[in-house]
Amino acid sequence: MPKNLYYDNRAACCVPYDSPPPGLTAQLQRLVTEERPAACVGCGYKNSCSTRGCAVLRSVSKIVAIIERK
Repeated sequence: MPKNLYYDNRAACCVPYDSPPPGLTAQLQRLVTEERPAACVGCGYKNSCSTRGCAVLRSVSKIVAIIERK
């Protein structure tokens, strides 16, 4: 199966999803191994984290939600 596709059983077709932005995996690993806020400084994903939560974790949660729908 090609990358960035998942199979939608209800629609009986393959549906593309956006691949993770470059560096997301590395930043997620930093969040796991380093204490916050040190891991957050200069992550490059700053996007209203103080009001909306961590941008990296929000991105990962979207990807996980898509994968769980399989």
